[in-house]
Amino acid sequence: MPSVTVRDVLRLALPLGTTISAGSAGLGRQVTWVATLRSTLPAFAELRGGELAVLAVDAIRTLDTRLSLAVLVRRLGQAPIPVAGVVALGTITNDDVTAAEEARLPLLQLPEGTDLREVEREITRLVSDYEAQFERRGAQLYDLLTQRSLAGAGLPGLLDLMAERTGQSVACYAPNGELRAQRGRGSARVALQALRPTAAGDASMLNQQIWVELIGPRDFPTGYLAVAGTALDTWDREAAQRGAAALALELAKEQAVQAAEDRLRGDFVSNILSGPPGDLAAALQRGQELGYTLTVPHMAVLVKIDDAGPSALARLSGTIQNELTRRGIPAPLSRRESSVLCMLPTATNARPRELVEQLRERLLIDYPQVLLAVGTPVATLAEWRRSLEEAEQAMVLGRQLFGPGRVLAFSDLGVYRLLVRLRETPELWTFYRETLSRLADYDQRQGADLIKTLDAYFNHLGNLRATSGALHVHRNTLLYRLERIKDISGMDLDNAEEHFALWLALRAHRVLSTIEEG
Repeated sequence: MPSVTVRDVLRLALPLGTTISAGSAGLGRQVTWVATLRSTLPAFAELRGGELAVLAVDAIRTLDTRLSLAVLVRRLGQAPIPVAGVVALGTITNDDVTAAEEARLPLLQLPEGTDLREVEREITRLVSDYEAQFERRGAQLYDLLTQRSLAGAGLPGLLDLMAERTGQSVACYAPNGELRAQRGRGSARVALQALRPTAAGDASMLNQQIWVELIGPRDFPTGYLAVAGTALDTWDREAAQRGAAALALELAKEQAVQAAEDRLRGDFVSNILSGPPGDLAAALQRGQELGYTLTVPHMAVLVKIDDAGPSALARLSGTIQNELTRRGIPAPLSRRESSVLCMLPTATNARPRELVEQLRERLLIDYPQVLLAVGTPVATLAEWRRSLEEAEQAMVLGRQLFGPGRVLAFSDLGVYRLLVRLRETPELWTFYRETLSRLADYDQRQGADLIKTLDAYFNHLGNLRATSGALHVHRNTLLYRLERIKDISGMDLDNAEEHFALWLALRAHRVLSTIEEG
């Protein structure tokens, strides 16, 4: 059977709210049994050493008016084999604290209204059957945590209880390892602030032992719980396991509330995007109720992860919401089929593009394949749809033109911005057919690279050496291809107007291809 210390009694037998008044240096003393104050002198009979003395302060003077808790503590501490500590119910004075410190005797104060007979039973259970009491206290801790969760205490309330029942520092983290909340002190607090857990198990930092538990399913954890201290024992790990199970319920409750709010906010955004609100004043009022100021300009920010399923999009939406909340930015979010839309207010942000770049850097930590595209700021709700369409075009065209390593902005598309506006007009299709369609058809039939050759030629400003080098072909091969381009398209690259028409048609080709991609 494991030896039982005063610290074990404090955590595994005494009621919630018990405090250490003095003698914390002696918490490692071994407890052999429990001794209660007698109704007649001597106050404690047949002490063999190592007992935990349990008493009510008011009952001491009924034995002898000359007795006080301080006197009794000194006597118990000076015995040939002293007791392990004193557990007192009632007022503890400075003299009592001084006496306990001098005797290096732990003095624990019970919360008001404690039943001393129940305290005696709990200590007896722990000393006589440690394993059973250990399991019982673990179950009690889980019950207390779930009760607090149901009472609406939230993460802080649950962590308060964890810290109180372990005497250690505790912290809760998001799935990406970002600190959400903590209760701690000293080096342990600093260590938990620096920790970014990615898995369960032991860790160490700043001379602190840390134990990390997964919260939620192993494949898709909803977070991490960490316990830190100069020394951790089996109870700390047991408490962490029970705490993680209770926190999983708390986080599931949070997610359910967040999902309901997301649906509400998403429906609000969807209604605006579906067409101009019939009652603008009512829409503005509804937005205000949801925490938004819709009278300022907004711009669409589209966040996408390729092949992301509903659960991944839900996590992505939560991460974006948390980051915006941390920055104090109320922005409507809407989860779409394969992306998350954020209508970012720009009036309060002098550099909205810079903010989006920072958001991208933050998201890359958890989502290495994330893509962000932005439309231009618009002043009214009726224009939100246009900003979204611009962000969608920037997502497709910007990815082709610039690659995924930056925020894809509609304002960066140059002449493509004009062509996007024209892509479904008959004039652009007619222009394309008259300039480049025959070349595109030939490439498709013959498996040729004439359009690729033409693109490289324009990108290198007509420099034959640079173009042939980029295409990895001989200069004569390039000249042959350019002649074939002239013959098939009927356009002469030496003619300034026809040269420009082919350049523009090549860009129209990219834009028109996005109709199928979009």
